Amino acid sequence: MKLASWWSYYIACSALLLIPLVGLIYIHLNQEGTMAYSLVTDLDRQIPFLKGFVVPYLSWYGFLFVGFLYLAYKDRRNYYITLVESVIGLLICYGVYAIYQTTVPRPDLAGSDPLLQMVEWVYRSDQPFNCFPSTHVLTSYLMMRAYLRSTQVAMRNKIIVSGMSLLIIVSTQFVKQHVLLDIVGAVLVAEGVVYALDRVRRGWLTESHIKVQTQQNNLEGGLRQ
Repeated sequence: MKLASWWSYYIACSALLLIPLVGLIYIHLNQEGTMAYSLVTDLDRQIPFLKGFVVPYLSWYGFLFVGFLYLAYKDRRNYYITLVESVIGLLICYGVYAIYQTTVPRPDLAGSDPLLQMVEWVYRSDQPFNCFPSTHVLTSYLMMRAYLRSTQVAMRNKIIVSGMSLLIIVSTQFVKQHVLLDIVGAVLVAEGVVYALDRVRRGWLTESHIKVQTQQNNLEGGLRQ
C-alpha cells in the first residue's frame, strides 16, 4: 500500500480502541450484586468440564484483534459496520448485566498443570457473574458473520474464522464460564443489532436516493423551461 493508504489504515484501526473503552463498563459491573439468577439447565449439567478448551477461550482476545485488523485491510466498509455492531452489542449486554445479573457455578479445580493454572487465572480475573448474554459469543459470532458476508475475503479465510468462532463459542461451555442460554441470548442480541443497523442503512440509502432523484427531476424540469 502507498503511504496515504497505510495512514488511512492506521486511522481506521485506531477505532478499535472503542472496544476496550467500552469494556471499562464491564470492569465496574464485574462484581456480585444484590441478586444473581441461575440459568443452568439439566443439559448444562451434562456438559463436562474440559480444561483444554481454556486455550481457545483465551485465544478470543487475539482472535478479535487479528480478525478486525485483517478485515480493515481487506474490506474497510464491512470492518466499520462490524465494529459498530460489536460496540452496540456490548453496550446492550452491559445494560442487561446492570439490571439482570446471572451466575454460573464453577467446578472445583484439583491439580497444578499448566492448563488448570490457565483456568484458575480466568476464574480469578473474571468473577462468575454477568454471564447472560455472553460477550465472548456475541463478538465471535459477529466476527464470523462479518467474514461470511464479505465479498473481499477469500473462502479459506472465511472457513478459518468461522471455525475459530465456533470453537471459542463452544469453549465457553467446557470451561464453565457460561451456560447454553448465554449463547442463545448473545446470538439474539447479535442478530437484533445486525437487523436494526441494516434497516437504518437501508433507510438512509432510500432517503438519499429520493433526494438525488428529486434534485435530478427539478434540474430536468428547469432545463425544459
